[in-house]
Amino acid sequence: MSDRRLWVNFRLRFVECLRLFTRLRRSALALLLLLGFSTAGAHAQRDARVADFLGITRCERGEAVTLLRPDVRDSALLAEVEAHEQVHRRQAAEFPSCDAFLASITTARRIIDIELPAYCAQWRLAVARGADSAVTRREYAWRIAAQSGAMENRLSVVQRFEGECP
Repeated sequence: MSDRRLWVNFRLRFVECLRLFTRLRRSALALLLLLGFSTAGAHAQRDARVADFLGITRCERGEAVTLLRPDVRDSALLAEVEAHEQVHRRQAAEFPSCDAFLASITTARRIIDIELPAYCAQWRLAVARGADSAVTRREYAWRIAAQSGAMENRLSVVQRFEGECP
């Protein structure tokens, strides 16, 4: 086959591929639009469940009570989670009732304000047992941002963590 013929053959196949791509792109766009309209109320993520957390502090009969997941057995991790949840119990004790404390957590900023001191207590124990300070701080800051639903603010959460948890 001559060079010219190879070139013409290549161009024809290339044009065919472009046409196919254009048709697929239009079909994909139509499908995305259809899905977008049919799932307008869909959520990108499910609501958090108790089992998603190693420990959780909740209100029972007006008191802040901490529940730890039964699979948390490592003593160092257990101590870190307990330190984190202890901060939440102290925070709840500053309110007239535990339920009043929970009712005060209504915004992403408030979640960050509540979680930052708790993760700071956990971070101090993790670093004391040898965890990398900067990496652990960043990981915890990203968790806080995720829990608050404000992942776009994760860098400012890291900055706050650095400033408020030296």
